[in-house]
Amino acid sequence: MLKIFQQSLLFIILCSLSFGQAGMSQSIDSTVVRSPKKALLYSIIPGGGQLYNHRPLKALFFAGVFTYFSYEYVNADELYQNNQLDETLHRDRNDQIWLMALTWVLNVADAYVEAQLWDFDEYDVNASSLPENDIVKPKETEK
Repeated sequence: MLKIFQQSLLFIILCSLSFGQAGMSQSIDSTVVRSPKKALLYSIIPGGGQLYNHRPLKALFFAGVFTYFSYEYVNADELYQNNQLDETLHRDRNDQIWLMALTWVLNVADAYVEAQLWDFDEYDVNASSLPENDIVKPKETEK
């Protein structure tokens, strides 16, 4: 049962990260800059860094997953405290801690990378717009 749950969770995480939440097609305001340091600071609370980066769906996802694992940890810890001799209850409780930690680390990494690359899609370099001397051409070989 736990293996099916872990596989389902992994699938959900991969699917949610594959949706890039493409930005608006408006022009970029040069005064708006996203700081990776602030994103790290806000991501101490799961979803905070994503809100700072204007990604509310990602914020909801990370906050929801972390809250779910926290709830499951509380339940697993209560069961373990009632029967401390059962090794499976101990493992279940520890698995919830690991899943919470993994969710938090992914949350921090996503917020940092998103803040670092916030304007990545906005630049369009066209070789035809560059001056002729800036274009590197391959060497021609004599035959």
